[in-house]
Amino acid sequence: MNNKPVLLSRGAIRVGLTVTASIFSILLAVIGMVYLAMRLSLADGETEATVAGLSAPVTVARDRFGVPAIAAQSKTDAIRALGYVTARDRLFQMDLLRRKSAGRLAEIFGEAALAHDKKQRVYGFEQVARRAVPQLPTDQVELLVAYAAGVNSAIDHMTVAPFEFLLLNYRPDRWRPEDSMLIVLDMFITLNGSEAFERKRSVMAQGLPAEVYTFLTPPTDRYTQEVLNEETDTLVDYPVPVDRLAELLSASASEINANLVQPNFMQAGSNAWAVSGNKTRDGRAILANDMHLGISVPNIWYRSQLQYGNQLIAGVGLPGTSLMIAGATQHLAWGPTSLAADILDLVIIEVNPDNPAEYRTPDGWKRFGTRRETIAVKDAPSHEMAVQTTIWGPVSAQPLMGQPVALHWTALDPGAISLELLKIDQMHTLQQGLDLINRTGGPPLNVLLADHTGEVGWTIMGRIPVRSGPVAFDGSISYSWADGSIDWAGYIPPDELPRRFGQDIVVNANNRSIEKNYPYTIGHTFVSGYRAHRILERLHALDEINEADMLRLQLDTVSEFYRVYRDIALAVLTPDVLAERADRVALRDYLMAWDEKAEPNSLGLALIKRFRDNLAQAIFEPLLHGVRALDAEFQYFWPYLDVPLQALINTGDSRLLPDQQRYPDWNTFLLARLEKSAQELMRAYSTDSLQELAWGKINVADYTHPLSKGIPGIGKFLNFSRNALPGCGFCVRVDSVHAGASMRLVVSPSYLEDGILHTPGGQSGHPLSAHYQDQHPYWLEGLPLPFKAEMPSEGKLVLLPMSGL
Repeated sequence: MNNKPVLLSRGAIRVGLTVTASIFSILLAVIGMVYLAMRLSLADGETEATVAGLSAPVTVARDRFGVPAIAAQSKTDAIRALGYVTARDRLFQMDLLRRKSAGRLAEIFGEAALAHDKKQRVYGFEQVARRAVPQLPTDQVELLVAYAAGVNSAIDHMTVAPFEFLLLNYRPDRWRPEDSMLIVLDMFITLNGSEAFERKRSVMAQGLPAEVYTFLTPPTDRYTQEVLNEETDTLVDYPVPVDRLAELLSASASEINANLVQPNFMQAGSNAWAVSGNKTRDGRAILANDMHLGISVPNIWYRSQLQYGNQLIAGVGLPGTSLMIAGATQHLAWGPTSLAADILDLVIIEVNPDNPAEYRTPDGWKRFGTRRETIAVKDAPSHEMAVQTTIWGPVSAQPLMGQPVALHWTALDPGAISLELLKIDQMHTLQQGLDLINRTGGPPLNVLLADHTGEVGWTIMGRIPVRSGPVAFDGSISYSWADGSIDWAGYIPPDELPRRFGQDIVVNANNRSIEKNYPYTIGHTFVSGYRAHRILERLHALDEINEADMLRLQLDTVSEFYRVYRDIALAVLTPDVLAERADRVALRDYLMAWDEKAEPNSLGLALIKRFRDNLAQAIFEPLLHGVRALDAEFQYFWPYLDVPLQALINTGDSRLLPDQQRYPDWNTFLLARLEKSAQELMRAYSTDSLQELAWGKINVADYTHPLSKGIPGIGKFLNFSRNALPGCGFCVRVDSVHAGASMRLVVSPSYLEDGILHTPGGQSGHPLSAHYQDQHPYWLEGLPLPFKAEMPSEGKLVLLPMSGL
């Protein structure tokens, strides 16, 4: 065998170098072309453009963060300009939102998005939006049309489409008024978990003894009761059905580990509060609002400021709509939180055993309707599907315990969607604002308001069904409606919706704010009252409150909620237990180091949280494993889960131990779960020392662009940096790995110049823009940015009417 090296001739080397240089040149050229295309798709430097339908010129001045300040002669022209500038900054996001709602993502992403589209097509939001627009008042339709015209003018002026369209190789469709309605409809899904909770409760009611079902689904917690000044005795000695629980445990396996319990289920939520002039130095009322959603890239909210005539309105809105979801005028400030209203019922369908094409109704057997859907799929054949329909709504693709169910949902009623919020700029007093909010349809929300006279208030918006039927029917569990005894008797009249005013402080943090004696059922799954309790506690302790005080409270990371689990853990680490093993001393020291906050440098919290979650899983799973036989996807989650969890532990009854052969008493069990939690935590973060596990190592931001998961390598250019975050799910500051405060607003009407508003990311959805994430450091550090667009601006754009129009 000849092992001598092969020597290349000078000519061969020269050819190789030439080929390499050519390939390198081609790569550089391709990179240069891509960069040039991206630069050309950037909407910077535009100074003049024509927009169809304008009645007069409109000026758009952008401040140093790219926030547009629109000055127009009429509201319609201002909305038209808003459509234009939003599309220039966020067109792909807008397109994605309408496609997501309509079930048209597979057109651009291929088969990976088909399952999502199939689910959305069952809802039929495209048809709902198409029917909803003609039912709106003329003035609302006019603004929808104006916004769409502005978006389409922006599309027409684009010489190069935004970079996402280039990467995915498609062009945006024209914008329609219906597209804005589609985005509103999608928020019904984002903000409401009615269907998931009804499924879980129906399965539990079927598979558990009645006493156990009631025990595991408490209607409130002590924090909520304290916020509403209700009697707390019912929870101090929360009744534990020991005998029935013991029976379930005796029939259960010792170790389940079936992912039956989700201890950290969290719906989209928010904080909002307002203080009257009696709590401030100069009599102004101040509103604070931070809406908690998944943090997306770009951010879900778009900041803007509109001025027309003598009116000025500013705040944040949804890209693709002209609604100012949270903001202020000279007269009124408003901010929402998720209401967790029950606006959906799963109607069990009785299929005719002799003819499966029919189902039972109060009027006898009726044939199922059929709606045909065709889903276009990129690089694959179109998918055809048939959606069965009933008098109550479409048939869900997911049966309930083997039975078909229909979706009876306010989101599918075109008449339940209105855009009354567009008139918020015309409201001058608190009472006018409350009345307007009550008339507004769409996703149900709490809305808090503050007016220029120093008054504050709370109420709700959205259409809430009035359920008729047996006393037990409140919408929490699914039934058949075939005999006609159960139905919806319309919606709660606007003037009968709950409201609160005449107080110095109003607060909502997704907790129940409805009094027990309110005659209608609003919902069943309001979240823990801890955040509201903490906010109220701090506000009562403050006087002469100003905007800076309100921002500091939004950034509060104290978590009394977890104190009880810290104390349970420390109680089992007795001197005798500590003497048995040296590592238990380190465990105790780590727990005792907790400062009762969720700051990046906070020690102890990571273990306390993991311990609480492990307890919930270990204690509840043996009780629930039989329920899984009814629903293979069943998972227990409940906003007041800690009420039965703590009640069970506090009994100290050995009959309620999850594994009585392994654990002779509760202390032994609790110690084992604590040590297991510590081992899991250290293994997950590759360390043998708990002291290295500050909260900031666990709570790390992971905010990604939707394209980063599908296109390898692009994430490092599009995603935001992974920063250690303060906050937790049971803190006023709810900032976590994938979700958190999607904006922070603090403002007083008539004092807009003192207001504060910042968002994660920035105004632009383009990674080459200076405004892609220039607000992000302020959001991360909790630093104030001005509510009003700052002037002088970095440039002006003049929008002109098209000639002849």
